[in-house]
Amino acid sequence: MLVKRSISITSVSLLGLVFFILMTTGQAAAEEKAAVTAALQTKPSDAKICQNCHQPQPGNLRGSFDSVAFKSQSIQIKIDETTEIVKFNPETIKVIDAGKPAEAGALRNIKKGHEVRIEYTEKDNVKTAVLVASKPPIKVAAEKLMTTANVEKLVALGPEKGKYTLVDARPAPKFMEGAIPTAVNIPYPAFDKMVDKLPKDKNALLVFYCSGMT
Repeated sequence: MLVKRSISITSVSLLGLVFFILMTTGQAAAEEKAAVTAALQTKPSDAKICQNCHQPQPGNLRGSFDSVAFKSQSIQIKIDETTEIVKFNPETIKVIDAGKPAEAGALRNIKKGHEVRIEYTEKDNVKTAVLVASKPPIKVAAEKLMTTANVEKLVALGPEKGKYTLVDARPAPKFMEGAIPTAVNIPYPAFDKMVDKLPKDKNALLVFYCSGMT
C-alpha cells in the first residue's frame, strides 16, 4: 500500500509540474505576442518631415520610397530610422505616379528616396498596399529660376546691397542643420504665420529654396 501511495503522490506531482510548465509556456507566449503587437503599434507611420504638412492617418504610411520587388510582390519604404515592408497585388493595386493614375509597373519609375504615401489594409500583422501615390514634381517657369552662381553673387553682396530676401522653405530642423548664409527660415506649412519676415517692399527680390524640386 505504501508503494502504491508513493506512486500516486509522484504521479500527482508530475501532473502538477506538467501543468505548471504548460501554464508558464502559455504565459510566456502570450507576453511575447503582446510585446510584438506593442512594438508594431509604436512604429511611426509618417516620417517627421511629412508631418510638417500632413497629420498621420490610420491605414496610411508616408515616407521615402526605397525599393519594389515584383517577384516577392513587396514594397520597401523608409520612415526615418525604420523600414516598412508592404505586400501588394499587381492586379489590384492603384498607383498615382506624379499625380496621374498608372499601372503597377509605374512603381519601377519611382526613384529611391522620393516621397510617397501608401494606403494599406492589414491582416495578421501583414500590411498590403492598395494604393501608392508618389509626390508629383513641381513645375517652375524657366524665367523664375535662379542659378547657383547668381545666388552666390547675391550672398556675397548681402541683403542690403543685393536688395534681396533669401527664404529657406525647408522644415526648421533641416534649417538648423545648415543653411545658405543670409537665409531666413519660413517653412512652407507655416508660411501664412510668418509673412512678417518678408520685406514690406513688394518689388523686392525674393529667392526661395528648399530640398529640391520634388
